[in-house]
Amino acid sequence: MKHCDPEEISLLALGETPSPDDAVHLLTCDECRHRWEDLCRIVDTARELHDDELLAPPPHIWAAIAEEIAEPSTVTALPARSARRWAPWIAVAAAVGVLLGGVVGVALTRPTTPATTVVASAALDPLEDYATSGAATVEVVDGAERLAVNVSDLPQTDGYFEVWLLAPDASSMIAVGTLGAGSSSSFPLPPGVSLADYPVVDISLEAYDGDPTHSAISVARGTLPA
Repeated sequence: MKHCDPEEISLLALGETPSPDDAVHLLTCDECRHRWEDLCRIVDTARELHDDELLAPPPHIWAAIAEEIAEPSTVTALPARSARRWAPWIAVAAAVGVLLGGVVGVALTRPTTPATTVVASAALDPLEDYATSGAATVEVVDGAERLAVNVSDLPQTDGYFEVWLLAPDASSMIAVGTLGAGSSSSFPLPPGVSLADYPVVDISLEAYDGDPTHSAISVARGTLPA
C-alpha cells in the first residue's frame, strides 16, 4: 500500500483540499489518518491561542539561543529530495516547540487568583429614613483578613460614605475606609483588631468638613457573628 506523502498530510492539516486518491487513502489507512488527525489537533490548538496569550521568551532564552548558534557545528547535507520530504516535518516540529513553549509560558506567568475564604458575613440593614441595604463579608485573602462591603440604594450626597467597625455598645469605633464613588469596596482589616470586640459594621454619611470622627448619621448597619 502506498501511503500519503508526509508533505501532503501536513498541507491537508493546514486546510488544503485532498486529491481524490488521498481522500480515499485516508479513509482506509489508519496510519496516515492518525498522522493527519494528530497534525490537525496541533493546528487547531495553535489557532485557539489569542495573541495576548503568546508571551515573548525571557532574555536568558534568547541569550542561550545566540550562544548555541555561535558554537561551531557539523552539518551533514541531505540529498535534495530527502530535504524536501523532511522540510514539512521540521516545520511542524518547530511549530510544536513554539506552541508548547507559549502554553507553558502562559501557565507560568499568568497571574493566579488569590485563594479566598469567607469566615463571617452579615446583612446590612437600613437605618433611619434611608433605604440602603447590602452585606458585609470578612474574607481571608492569601492569609490576610479583609472586609468586603456591598450595598445598594445609597442616598444622594455631596459628601461621602465611611465604613466603620463599632463595639457592640458603640462606645468605641474604628474607621476602616471610604466607599468612594462606588457601592462595593474591600478593605484590609487593621492589624490587631478583633472582630469579637468590634463586630458591628456601620456605614455613615460624612461631609467634607475635615472632621475625622463619626458624623452620627448612619445609613446602614449589621453585626458580624462572633
